[in-house]
Amino acid sequence: MRAWLLGLCIVLVPSLGWSTEWHHGLSYFGPEGLKYPADFEHFVWVSPDAPKGGRVNLAATGTYDSFNALISKGRPSAGIAASGPSNNFIYDRLLEQAADEPASYYVRLAESVAVADDLSWIAFRIRPEARWHDGVPITAKDMKFTFDQLKSHASPTIRMVLRPVIRATVVSELEIRFDIAPGPGRSRSVLIRIGDLFPLPEHYWRERDTSRTTVEPPLGSGPYRISDHAIGRYVQFRRVEDYWGADIPVNRGRYNFDIIKVDYFSDISVQREAHKAGVVDVRIENQAKDWAKSYEFAAVKQGLFRKELIPQKVASGLPVPFLFNLRLEKFKDVRVREALSVAHDFEWENRVLFHGFYTRASSWFSNSDLAAVGLPSPAELELLEPFRDKVPPRVFTEVYRPPQSTGVGPNRDQLIRAHRMLEEAGWVLRDGVRVRQDTGEPFTIEFLYGTPILQRVAMPYLHNLEKLGIAVEQRTAEASRYLARMRAFDFEATCSGAISQSHTPGLELHSKFGSGAADIQGSANRIGIKDPVVDALIVKVVNAKTVPELIAAGRALDRVLVWNFYAIPGFYAPGFRYAWWDKFQRPDLKGGYRTGFPDTWWFDPVKAARVEAGAAALTEAPPG
Repeated sequence: MRAWLLGLCIVLVPSLGWSTEWHHGLSYFGPEGLKYPADFEHFVWVSPDAPKGGRVNLAATGTYDSFNALISKGRPSAGIAASGPSNNFIYDRLLEQAADEPASYYVRLAESVAVADDLSWIAFRIRPEARWHDGVPITAKDMKFTFDQLKSHASPTIRMVLRPVIRATVVSELEIRFDIAPGPGRSRSVLIRIGDLFPLPEHYWRERDTSRTTVEPPLGSGPYRISDHAIGRYVQFRRVEDYWGADIPVNRGRYNFDIIKVDYFSDISVQREAHKAGVVDVRIENQAKDWAKSYEFAAVKQGLFRKELIPQKVASGLPVPFLFNLRLEKFKDVRVREALSVAHDFEWENRVLFHGFYTRASSWFSNSDLAAVGLPSPAELELLEPFRDKVPPRVFTEVYRPPQSTGVGPNRDQLIRAHRMLEEAGWVLRDGVRVRQDTGEPFTIEFLYGTPILQRVAMPYLHNLEKLGIAVEQRTAEASRYLARMRAFDFEATCSGAISQSHTPGLELHSKFGSGAADIQGSANRIGIKDPVVDALIVKVVNAKTVPELIAAGRALDRVLVWNFYAIPGFYAPGFRYAWWDKFQRPDLKGGYRTGFPDTWWFDPVKAARVEAGAAALTEAPPG
């Protein structure tokens, strides 16, 4: 068990009740679990005296066509994400997640937070000094307006998370209370999700439609405002010099750049070359081959350009999985899904394509304590026993391990095994073509991607499927078209970036894996899982009251998901591969739950001058 969970067990098991007193934050298991006291001045993972100034140029892949990230329409720009601790520059959330704790949140826009003992409500007092960028005070009415809009118009994922929240009540000008309906939704996870919300200014949106995409930069409240943009090409954020929240404890030492510009590139190779040319300052390298081979140019050797693997404790969820649309008849047989899984030779791919960089995922909760290990514990068995006749028997008797190969040469043994499974499921070989035994219908799969990178990742696997007689087709769609098709479940199979998770998952699991979301277009249940056992175990995860209960429920759910072969787990990295021109400073946040970029880094003019002079000298140097 990880140290943080052990610590929570020690601190919280004796007293798990919430108090109706006002607090400076909350953790997943109650205010007692907070690391920082009420009078803390700043997080330890920042440099509180970091200077303000300078700029940083970033890169994004694809395009964008909207500044509304709360709906399922369009593709929102970088810097305005609906959730997450550091990827929204223009709005203030009610609570701020700490980077050195997996499940603790501290007041930001809110001045204090209170929770009912029975979890029936959560209330926030908004800071009286909080202002929109036009100087208008932020009030509880703004938060209620936003809540009402989200319940009506937000993406299915957001609406599902907020489903148990029956009302938002304005108690006073600066106090708002959210009431939670009785039942499974009355849980700690929904309280955390409410705290992650940010309000929209009612006086700005009153004459606008929150249910539609917009290319007009919206009025915000946060440390930056959108100062320039060209739809689909770039978006630029400028630091708000009179930002009301610059010196509150959760923000001190953060948001140091005067300008953050994000340029969009349709091709990742062009983006990488723009980085080397100095058009982009910092980026995360997402290809192991290029991490190993593409950073051997002169600026690196001169110490002007750096690359570093920054370790991370982030829960990896289900990383880079192969997903199949279970709404299609050919994928409904678990034997077919297992055969497709057996045909995947990760060891060969990791050696040849990825230079041995990645770790194979064997869980839907990879890199977290909710990943199942060994055989079911007594606590897990207690949860699983009522479903013994509804889940694969191996849930109780075997430890799930993805098929492994030597990584050298064709994996004949796995392909033979996959062939036999397909025959048992009624898909036989006739003249080298895999067909349904009773009808002669050929087995075909179209793989849809949103980026050519994943097409390269999938190629060896598709080659193995062809060896089994399955006719495969690949289609890489433009980013917006890909999203539209995935939201409409108009696909057969795909290789996805990840199905993300947290160390303390909650109601969002219903949107990702729950039966109720399987037929809601735009939901995160793109696979189409409709499994009453999964639904029941999600409720157990959501309602966990102690760390042991959370771990047992998560691992029980994990076992049911992996043994039903609802997806093929991919791989995850040991950290984030950062590459940057050496003109910045950063605090030490190694091993945290996020990297702290860009909000804790700052511009160093001395280092920047050195980089500029060095790069100019390299440009002027004669060939050879």
